[in-house]
Amino acid sequence: MTIPKLKRVKISSELDLRTWLAKNSELRQEVMIVTCNKSSPDKYVSSDQVRNVLGESGWAAGRRYTLDGNLVGHVVSPA
Repeated sequence: MTIPKLKRVKISSELDLRTWLAKNSELRQEVMIVTCNKSSPDKYVSSDQVRNVLGESGWAAGRRYTLDGNLVGHVVSPA
C-alpha cells in the first residue's frame, strides 16, 4: 500500500487539531493529520477523537496509515 504524499500536520491533542482546523477553515485540499499511537500516551489522540473533531468542523476522515515509528497518518478532507 502506497502512502499518499500530502501535507502533514502533526498534532498531539484534540486542542491542537481544533486550533489547526480553525486556522485552516478555508483550505480545500486533502492533508494528512499525524498523531502518535497508544505507545505515546502523553501525545495519543485516538482515531475516534480525530473523526469527531473533524466532523464538528465539517471535515471528513478517510484512510488511515501506519507511518514510521509510533506515528499514524489520517487522510482528511473538507466535506
